[in-house]
Amino acid sequence: MTKAINLGEKFKNEAKEIPVGGGGSSNSSAVVNAGSVLIGKTVYVFGGGRNQGDINAGRFDCSSFVHWAFAQIGINLGNRGWVSTETLKNKGRAVAVSDMQPGNLVFFDTYKKDGHVGIYAGNGKFLGCQGKTGVAIADMSKGYFNRKFNGRVRRI
Repeated sequence: MTKAINLGEKFKNEAKEIPVGGGGSSNSSAVVNAGSVLIGKTVYVFGGGRNQGDINAGRFDCSSFVHWAFAQIGINLGNRGWVSTETLKNKGRAVAVSDMQPGNLVFFDTYKKDGHVGIYAGNGKFLGCQGKTGVAIADMSKGYFNRKFNGRVRRI
């Protein structure tokens, strides 16, 4: 019988220093850096990341990744088994786009309104788990994510 590995322990010494821009608190940099350990080590699976087996195997969707990243810095965003963009869009408080800071949640209208969520990293970039890349830094200042960004920003 194999013992489950907590990805936080498995990758705790691999955090990448992501250049965070645009202000923010120590938690903001911490959550971006905590989430960065999974860059290139995951696959996107819709509904993934809601049990320890998925987490150990690096299978996440956008909302379960956000939940995992915040959990690494001690912030509980609710029940892991039920986390979704719908539950996350009401966490924390609303923030104007002009006041976005690293660590804020950003939402995108993809397959539905608020169908995708990521963690703002500053300088027009966000950290998220996307379909073709798994966990990666994506650009929301141009292209697909710029067109899909709906202006919903939440500060945890």
